[in-house]
Amino acid sequence: MQTFLALLPILIALGLMIVIKMPASKALFISFLSVVVIAIFYWQMPPVAFSAFSLLGILKSLDILLIIFGAIFLLNVLKRTNLLPVINKGFASISPDRRIQAILIAWLFSAFMEGAAGFGTPAALAAPLLLTLGFPPLAACTLALIGNTTPVPFAAVGTPTLTTLTTLVNDISSLGFAQDVFARDLTTMIAQIMGAGGILIPSFITFVLTVVFGKSRRLKSFLEFVPFSLFSGLAFVAPYYLLARYLGPEFPSIIGSLIALILVITAVRLKFLVPRHIYRLNDERSESEPEGPGLAEAPTGQLQPRLLMAWAPYIAIALYLLISRLPFLGIKEWIKTIAIDIPDVLQVPQADFRFEFIYNAGILPFILVAVLTGIARRLTGKEILTVMQSTAKQIRNNAIALFSAVALVHVMMYSNINDAGYPSMLTQIANQLADKTGQAFPLISPFIGMLGSFVSGSCTVSSIMFSSLQFQTAVLLDFSPIVIVALQVSGGAIGSMFSINSVIAVSSTTEMTGQEGRIIARNLLPAILYALITVVVGFLAL
Repeated sequence: MQTFLALLPILIALGLMIVIKMPASKALFISFLSVVVIAIFYWQMPPVAFSAFSLLGILKSLDILLIIFGAIFLLNVLKRTNLLPVINKGFASISPDRRIQAILIAWLFSAFMEGAAGFGTPAALAAPLLLTLGFPPLAACTLALIGNTTPVPFAAVGTPTLTTLTTLVNDISSLGFAQDVFARDLTTMIAQIMGAGGILIPSFITFVLTVVFGKSRRLKSFLEFVPFSLFSGLAFVAPYYLLARYLGPEFPSIIGSLIALILVITAVRLKFLVPRHIYRLNDERSESEPEGPGLAEAPTGQLQPRLLMAWAPYIAIALYLLISRLPFLGIKEWIKTIAIDIPDVLQVPQADFRFEFIYNAGILPFILVAVLTGIARRLTGKEILTVMQSTAKQIRNNAIALFSAVALVHVMMYSNINDAGYPSMLTQIANQLADKTGQAFPLISPFIGMLGSFVSGSCTVSSIMFSSLQFQTAVLLDFSPIVIVALQVSGGAIGSMFSINSVIAVSSTTEMTGQEGRIIARNLLPAILYALITVVVGFLAL
């Protein structure tokens, strides 16, 4: 009974989202209400303790929410000032080969937007862009979702990984780990596990485009492009791993994708590993023909200055993040000292909150750069405020889901503070998982993350829900908690390939509403293959 009641809030959330198809905002709020009843009446958690850790969860979620708000606010300013279409035109001008376009947009541009914004934005942008270039709607949705996986753990300047570390603060301390060492090792392990499969993602994209959606399912069009696909994967994964290992979770996706874009575009210009024939879609004049002039030429002189202007906000963000996050410059530690501290929320020990507001990437640089971009593009103060208000409305449901999820997990984590003498709800679940799965637990670890991401639509929320559980189970089974938590985060990232929220986002932006089931079905196989790769790499690392 005790284990069932500990699991019940999570089961309620999953059931409401999967079976009833209730939005995550409503489902997670109802799940939070259920944990209220269980914590007070069965665990006999003192009301003041329950209230303190619920409030602590809400306060911590504000840190995450500001990053989401700032990233999407900048994106909306770029749309309002007509700079985003300029970026789109720039990609269309690089090559007429649809395989190259798919990799540039669904893999690299999507990775950059994931690193800069995250939270469903990249796939929702990449899919309509592919559609605009002439890709079939179903192909556009499928490719955009497949490509939006490897960068996810480091989305929105590292939010999923940073949130995981915040969730695990007390678990890490309980084993005597140094927080900074654990953070470095976890970030490196995530990049290692995700990067191993990430090298193959461009090949997955090319295979689906040419074989699944190709007119005559021409395997030759796929095979001749494998060298370039592998190069495109390595061009991103190599800097992605090095940035994760040496600089931290803020940089792998946003900086790694910029490096990869430069490398891949240069390779296209030099025709390095590029097949002699151009691959075209079914309704175009031929599937493959010798390359000629036209779109493969460099952008015109008129487009180039506008491209620089369109990319300038993101270049400024990347430079600021490098300057403010590189440890040897000394700026990072100074910025982190400027904070609001609330020790012992509601006078409850362990309920400590610290908000490093200057260090928060949502405020600096995203909101500041968005406002300056609007001013530079001659938006009035009223127009900027309107964009800000529309952004707030846009993320309202994300906020409710986030508040509910973080508060829920904090109550479950600290429910060991009770008058019934029970362990915390998460510890109870971990004990049962360890007992039932034994040494096979790493096999299911990434799939737990995938499930959380599938129903919540967020790798971040998945990690909030399950990372402490995975950590505690790893300790009980004598596995490395770093590897097991990395598998959790990796699974959450892979789940983005077919998560309910992501599929709805891409289908609604490509006139594919009602076809969500077909999209999920097509993406299940590549998602499972990716997950199996993470399992192999995880076992080798244990």
